[in-house]
Amino acid sequence: MAVHARVTRLEASADRLDEMVSQFEAHTIPVLEGLDGYKGYILLGDRTNGVAIAVTYWDSESALQASDDAVAPERERAAQAAEAASAPTVERYEVVSTSFGSG
Repeated sequence: MAVHARVTRLEASADRLDEMVSQFEAHTIPVLEGLDGYKGYILLGDRTNGVAIAVTYWDSESALQASDDAVAPERERAAQAAEAASAPTVERYEVVSTSFGSG
């Protein structure tokens, strides 16, 4: 069974990145952890231009799709916390290869 990923990109005020991370950790992660098929996440940030990218991992395409409605309010909450310039963009992918170093 293939792992699937949702990639959410948010363009925000660079000085609000920490606030967005705090909101994600306090509110979004508990929602994600309560959803069937959730496998984990990575949150990337660019402090120079205020871009944040969240990648969440799901154990199936159906789990990813089923989580869409539950995470939509969290996406909007993050956009507000970060004073986003526009609505977040969302893309969905199948994970076709991955590697994390051992050290």
